[in-house]
Amino acid sequence: MPPRLLLPLLVPATLVGTLLAQEETGDLITAPGLEQKRYIGPLRDAYNRIDPSKDGWESEALSAEVSSQLSVLGELLETAGGVMAADLEGLAGREFSCGSLRPAPLIPAFDEGGFKVRRFAAGAGGAQERVHLGPGGCATALNKWMKAARWGENIHAKLKLFRIEERPDRRASAQVLCTITSHSKGVRKQINATWGCRWKTAEDALPELLQITVVDYEEVEVVEAEGQPLFSDVTDSILGKTKAWKEQFLHSSDYWRLRLPRDFGLDVVANHGFAIGDLNGDKLEDLYVCQQGGLPNRLFLQNTDGTLTDYTSESKTGWLDYCASALIVDLDNDGDKDLVISQDFRILFMDNLDGKGHFELAFGIGTKGQTFSLAAADVDRDGLLDIYSCGYNPAAAGARSGAMGEPTPFHDANNGGANILWRNGGNWEFFDVTAAVGLDINNRRFSFCASWEDYDNDGDLDLYVANDYGRNCLYRNDSDGGKIFFREVSEALGVQDTSAGMSTNWADFNRDGWMDLYVSNMFSGAGNRITYQRQFLAGTSEKVREQFRRMARGNTLFQSDRKGGFKDVSVASSVTMGRWAWGSTFVDLNNDGWEDLLVANGFVSAEDTGDL
Repeated sequence: MPPRLLLPLLVPATLVGTLLAQEETGDLITAPGLEQKRYIGPLRDAYNRIDPSKDGWESEALSAEVSSQLSVLGELLETAGGVMAADLEGLAGREFSCGSLRPAPLIPAFDEGGFKVRRFAAGAGGAQERVHLGPGGCATALNKWMKAARWGENIHAKLKLFRIEERPDRRASAQVLCTITSHSKGVRKQINATWGCRWKTAEDALPELLQITVVDYEEVEVVEAEGQPLFSDVTDSILGKTKAWKEQFLHSSDYWRLRLPRDFGLDVVANHGFAIGDLNGDKLEDLYVCQQGGLPNRLFLQNTDGTLTDYTSESKTGWLDYCASALIVDLDNDGDKDLVISQDFRILFMDNLDGKGHFELAFGIGTKGQTFSLAAADVDRDGLLDIYSCGYNPAAAGARSGAMGEPTPFHDANNGGANILWRNGGNWEFFDVTAAVGLDINNRRFSFCASWEDYDNDGDLDLYVANDYGRNCLYRNDSDGGKIFFREVSEALGVQDTSAGMSTNWADFNRDGWMDLYVSNMFSGAGNRITYQRQFLAGTSEKVREQFRRMARGNTLFQSDRKGGFKDVSVASSVTMGRWAWGSTFVDLNNDGWEDLLVANGFVSAEDTGDL
């Protein structure tokens, strides 16, 4: 789950409206956009708890005001005709100053096949001369930037505040992520920048922008070959002829939550994955999709033209229970691929009877936690694949599919569902050997994902586990002869990565012969602001405060030190800001022999109404 305590401390407009409408007598309350109302007692107390200006979080009240100004600025950047000084009235103050918003020098970082990346060499150009003054200067700086960067049409600008500090002299400093995209005439551009901004605050007006300093800057340009983008959405052309696509996949989780009983296992977060593999022996990769409770899992066989045919009914794999993940692997060494499915608090092992995609349940067993992901490896090197299941919510009386757990403590929880190593004993029998091999240490940490790799090049497989709500685990395989044994070494090697771990994967990104590690977490603008405020967790140790700050930083890249250890190169490699990153993978996207990173992210995609 995303770190809920790091969500923006904003006032939900609908809740405030309800509270204010219920009481007409008592203390006078003023809320932005709402007429003054009076109310007393519990309603007043509730309002004060959710209003950052009344609960001691003035910094968040200020951040909301600054963010509203940044939204206006973002809209101006999207204006085709450029920015006028009059447009900046009430936004850029008379004291405003800045240098070029497109700093020099821009050093080529990548140039191949119409794909170019140029970056600002911080410090190489010396101090940025502040030649643009006042609202008119701000307009000039913005227009020169747009012209110099050759922005196209279809401009989209996003300015995200992620750090703010107010001073006693009614000045505030802030850090802002600036992302701008455009697309026209076969050229796509993206600008990624970090701004250091200064603001002037006042009690009766919105903050005025006083200064912009470019901290980091990057331009990406892609010239589309023959008018075609590097990647195209072909989902409809592949799945469009299936009833499942039209009748199920095109509808959102909210759509089904209004139509299916809650007890079926529908949940708002929808942690459901898929598996790819050849299930009918035609050397074409097929697709198995896990779905919400009440909706059947789907098996699609690939046709020679690349389209997919729904084979769910014939395969007997359309489980209706809540299923989060699946694996397509050969479990019985008969030459065809079988299915492993995590079904709520159970693991299902399905035998591919004829190698043509007809299955039957061969083995099923309950787990100690709601399983969100699976990882396969021949851990004991007996020629049979074993399965590691990641538990999230603990198995308990009355536990509901998809329900959120209660991590305690929030930043270092170890009260989730237990992970399990299932040893493949042959003849479709699987045994829980977790404790016997030493994997029961730190084993209830709300695990989202695990991956096997021989990171220390000693010939056996080790295991890294990404955990929500705190520290991750690295289990080094210290097996000696025939005895399998793992030791948890994440703290010793500096790879605990205390954060909201979502996924983990390995690759030798610098091609030195040693495997490196990337972990996707959650970048939180609100978390970055809140955890650096003096009143955040006042009275607790700085170590605990730093753990919360780390939870908001984002993704992590660990580079092997070629001695069996790692060093954190995330910031230097510019890979932390993956937004709310649910999953990631190394992949060579342009076939140049170097591993690239693909990060899947996002959460709520609707327009921001100001209501949590």
